[in-house]
Amino acid sequence: MKDRLQIHKKADSSTSQLESSHLVSPQSTDKPKLRAHTPLTQVEIENQEFQQHQIEATKLQIQAKYGSLSPEDQERLTVLQAKMNDFLQNQRSGVGHDFEKIATNRPQLADQYEPEADSATSVVTQINTASLQDQVLLARENSQPKAEAEKKQKFLQDYLLAKELVNDIDETLPPEQILELLFYKFKNIGFNYTMVSKSHENLLKGTREGDCQTLARAFKKVAEEYFAIKNISIENTSKPFLSETGKIPYRGREPNCDDGKRWFFQNHYWVTWNNKVYDVLFLSHKKAEADMARQVDPLKSMLMPEEEYYETEKGKVVYPYKDKYSTAELAMFEKLKNFVKNLSRWLAKDINAIASRIQSLFIRGANTSEFDSLMRELQNNQINEATSSESE
Repeated sequence: MKDRLQIHKKADSSTSQLESSHLVSPQSTDKPKLRAHTPLTQVEIENQEFQQHQIEATKLQIQAKYGSLSPEDQERLTVLQAKMNDFLQNQRSGVGHDFEKIATNRPQLADQYEPEADSATSVVTQINTASLQDQVLLARENSQPKAEAEKKQKFLQDYLLAKELVNDIDETLPPEQILELLFYKFKNIGFNYTMVSKSHENLLKGTREGDCQTLARAFKKVAEEYFAIKNISIENTSKPFLSETGKIPYRGREPNCDDGKRWFFQNHYWVTWNNKVYDVLFLSHKKAEADMARQVDPLKSMLMPEEEYYETEKGKVVYPYKDKYSTAELAMFEKLKNFVKNLSRWLAKDINAIASRIQSLFIRGANTSEFDSLMRELQNNQINEATSSESE
């Protein structure tokens, strides 16, 4: 600033002294009033425009980095960059500006207000910095929905059945409503209940078959990974049991035990969320009422059609035959076992034939009177054979 004053004095010393004495007089120290009546120079106006262009361009660049620009914003960014380049080139070349004249017109006025200008610049810089930080945070927040949308799109591409399940479900609904809509979407997926566990991912890819575990895991995966609902659990009972739940909603599949009257399960799986039950196999919010078996692994007996059976807690015996199950009274079965055990001491050579006859009764679901009739017949044969042996 001193260099500029010296040059000015050489050109017009008297004028400079007059201006200096006038500017520093006590009557001229009303800074706000003088600044308010002092118009901005062309250079100051252009500098302000440059700063505004720079701020706007920076915001658009940040938005482009963390999100995406519309064609209009991209065009605006190109225009701003061109204007700033022109300004910088003019600054370097001095085109259109008489910097020497501008500097000598208000030498001491500039000195007087330099602290105020520095302070104002500092405030503007802080504001602009805070604004840019806000823009960065906003851009990052805007980029998160885009990333989430891409993740969901990939999920639906990988799992074609999931696209059917989530179709028409409003993602802005509360979680309990989303789960309820998703729950009943499973009814119309054309599921084939095979009573054999299959991969839930293969189900979502389109195989459409499996068991209760397959369905429960598929429900959990869609709810968590697509709808981002947390704290979903899969619960199960590992003990075999009888249930009178009724037919499942998938293709009207009838129960597998006692000619379609009850179900027999080796185990069962369902989903829970917020203490609510989602039994996806039966599309029920109630746990299956189970007559639990006393053991996990089947018991063995030569009298059973497939030589295995389960005892339940309600005095029943469940025994398999091919892909079906049937039940019998435990008391009758115990009586039959004891009878054959005692009878085998006399009819050891015929025991296999006797076991085959008993198995045939179980296979066709004979009642108690038919088993009693068989035991009377065997007792009579035992008596007759004993009598024959004595007469000889």
